[in-house]
Amino acid sequence: MSKKLQGMRTRLLVAAVAGALGCAGFASAAVPAGGQFAVLTKSTQLSRGDVIRGAVPISQAVHVTLALKLRNDAQLKIFIANARQPGAAQRVMSRATLASDHLPTAAQAQAVAGYLKNAGFNNVKIHAGNMLVSGDASAATVQSAFQTTLVNVRTHDGRNAFANNSPIRIPATLQGSVQAVLGLQTVHKARIMAQPNAVVGVGGHYPTEFAHIYGASGLPPATDVAAAVWGWGSMQNTVNDLDDFMGITGLDAGDVAVVCTDTNGIDWNTGEGLGGTTIGDPTCNGNFDFGEVEWAMDSQSILAMSGGVKSLTFYAAYGGYNTTITDSLNEIVNPSVGEPLPQVINASFGECERYQDANQGGDGSMQSNDAMFQVAVAQGQTFTVSTGDSGADECGFGNPLNSASYPASSPWVVAVSGTTLRASDTTWARENVWLGAGGSPSSAEMAQPWQTHLTYGPFKGARGPDVAFDANPASGELVLIQGSYAQIGGTSLAAPLTAGAWARILQGNPGLGFAAPHLYALPASALHDVRSGNNRGYIAGPGWDWATGLGSFDVGRAAAALSSD
Repeated sequence: MSKKLQGMRTRLLVAAVAGALGCAGFASAAVPAGGQFAVLTKSTQLSRGDVIRGAVPISQAVHVTLALKLRNDAQLKIFIANARQPGAAQRVMSRATLASDHLPTAAQAQAVAGYLKNAGFNNVKIHAGNMLVSGDASAATVQSAFQTTLVNVRTHDGRNAFANNSPIRIPATLQGSVQAVLGLQTVHKARIMAQPNAVVGVGGHYPTEFAHIYGASGLPPATDVAAAVWGWGSMQNTVNDLDDFMGITGLDAGDVAVVCTDTNGIDWNTGEGLGGTTIGDPTCNGNFDFGEVEWAMDSQSILAMSGGVKSLTFYAAYGGYNTTITDSLNEIVNPSVGEPLPQVINASFGECERYQDANQGGDGSMQSNDAMFQVAVAQGQTFTVSTGDSGADECGFGNPLNSASYPASSPWVVAVSGTTLRASDTTWARENVWLGAGGSPSSAEMAQPWQTHLTYGPFKGARGPDVAFDANPASGELVLIQGSYAQIGGTSLAAPLTAGAWARILQGNPGLGFAAPHLYALPASALHDVRSGNNRGYIAGPGWDWATGLGSFDVGRAAAALSSD
């Protein structure tokens, strides 16, 4: 069949599906008074190679999460900006103040929950912090409630998924409260950034060596700091690897726990019991192991760089879906099952930001997560996030000018790019840009005051990377996996090294709070400025650049420089 005929066939199929569901799918909608609905987000933007395979069965159960907007968002941003100033009277906002002034109100959450119940949803739940309201329903009910259509999609990477192929609408009365309706597409997923070493390189390093190389070993261990690894799937093998690592190194991760969200899946055909949150079951209700190598590298890197932590919590979502990632994020920012509030959290994953930005055809998870990241910053949490391993073109559109990975592109996290490290077992020598390091201006996010003045060129003012640590697999880390060492790299290594470094700095100065503004206040003597190399789009040069941000830093010198801040 010719490409022209294939395109025509696809368009006809989409029209037929939309038409059929448009006639039959909305009959049971719980229409608000006056019947007014408003468009919230557009239809899902498919990737090249994704193919629509007809309508979703009307009986298929779907787990939906509605993300609510913050209140007084501008005032919260002002607080964050002021908190970064040297000698600021208040760096961390109390939970009571957040609840009274900025988190959605109970009345707003109840109104959303009431709509879902009236529309026919089951298991309707208001999550901690009132930022999320979730529920389960059949595809027919979902389509009716949000006046959209769901279609099956065979993705370019061979998965069976579904997506909304028409706009999502909500009652006009909820417009002031609802940020996004998540869970109506499973086409776009985050990916982990771990990269195996396929070639002989400049030499790998055991996790404990990085603390010496980056100047952290002279500082006290971070035994008063609560740390976390954010990922998905079963963590059983990863926890076993961590136990083995602690036995070999003598390092202590303190209280180790696994918090699982959406333990019963998101699209099973039972119609009951989707979602769910547990603590204490590292298998996450028998979930699959989707990333042992990644989460093992994260946890071992944090522990070794920090010298030990008070607690290490693994937050495990159900897969890397946008909606389940958001559900898990809410648990980190608004704990509900008794786990400690982590001060340093690592995320070694991401996806093209365009698929999450509501203004570019995404599902709005960017806006929803940004709200939670702002709450995290206000209460003193720091997320370190990998910028990606596809160079300057993380979206793969062939245009590397502004193609960033999210959540690294959020201005409320520390975005960590990658280098090739030249060092002995104990001594740093130099770093240059790793060719695969994700580093690019954001297509959607703006830099915050601590970074804005350093950005340059056509995308001046856009969000870019903050720092960069070792990421080249050829100079990567020897990670303990089921009793054997494997040399792994990627910005998946750079990010947890940064997390462990910041944990060690917090140990001596626990009032610092969010890391990013303080990193931009470091003197040149504490920074390892990366001045050579490129990532297939941007060239490193003196000072901050789009490829590596500020470069890496000497942890001991940074701690000393921030001691009076």
